[in-house]
Amino acid sequence: MRDNGITCLACGVFRNELEALAAKGLIDFKVHTLESMLHMEPAKLEKAMDSAIHRYPDNKYLLLYGDCQPHMHEMNDRKNTSKIAGMNCCEILLGKDTYRKLQREKAFIFLPEWALRWREIFTKELGFDKPENAKAFLKEHLDKMVYIDTGITQVPNQVLKEIREFFDMPIEVMSISLDIFKLKIDNALHKFDQDGTV
Repeated sequence: MRDNGITCLACGVFRNELEALAAKGLIDFKVHTLESMLHMEPAKLEKAMDSAIHRYPDNKYLLLYGDCQPHMHEMNDRKNTSKIAGMNCCEILLGKDTYRKLQREKAFIFLPEWALRWREIFTKELGFDKPENAKAFLKEHLDKMVYIDTGITQVPNQVLKEIREFFDMPIEVMSISLDIFKLKIDNALHKFDQDGTV
């Protein structure tokens, strides 16, 4: 990989997908991922992102994040940063149309990493200290769950069975390609092309 001065600063939820694109030679930049659960604490996420960028201020940074902290768009306004399009990681992978369709269907979306950490997410991160509270919340606001299979890791069928049984809700598997993700990356990189810095 040539050193083109670009570092991809990404949410850890994209780690496997970025590694797969790199292995196929489809991306050509360094990747630095941050813990995905930081999006639950926006102030900490902003601090971690600022710290990573200030470490090498002359680099260019591709930001693989949704609107996960309050100053994400101001961060994108800097000359040496370019944020991928999308309000959250689900929309980034699925594209706006598919994401909105799932929202209309009142679906809770599990990305691969989230599915493996579902107990941590619902108890520690979302604060449901009692299982019945989590079940009641989901049943009140949602109609189903959808696991997004990006084709990189094996579908964790046993984990999905546990989730389905725990929440007593159907969970579908939606298989997608990384084409939309790759296109969004390419589009975000155009900012550096226009500046003549790549």
